[in-house]
Amino acid sequence: MDRNDLLISPVVGLELQYLYESGKTTEPAPAFIHALEREIGLRRCELPFADIVDAALQETWTRDPFDRIVVAQARLRASPLLTKDRHIQQHYDGAVWDPGH
Repeated sequence: MDRNDLLISPVVGLELQYLYESGKTTEPAPAFIHALEREIGLRRCELPFADIVDAALQETWTRDPFDRIVVAQARLRASPLLTKDRHIQQHYDGAVWDPGH
C-alpha cells in the first residue's frame, strides 16, 4: 500500500448510513462510498478490526464510538486524518482540514 493512497475506515460507511437513515444526508452510504472509489480512487483500510478496537480503547477523550475507531485507525497507520470535526482536531495531531481545496 502506497503512503499516498486515499483510505477510508470501514466504520465510516456505517456512520454515513446512520446519517442517511436519520435524514442528515441524502445518499445511502454504499452509493456515496462507491462514487468516491470511482472518482478519486478511495479504498478501504484493511487493518485488522481487533487491532483497531484495541487502539480505540485508548481514545478516552470522546464517548463517540465512530470517532474513537476512526482516530485509532489513523493513529495505527500514522496517517493524516481528513476531518472537519474540531474535537478530533484538538485530540489528534494528524487531523487535517483545508476547506479551500
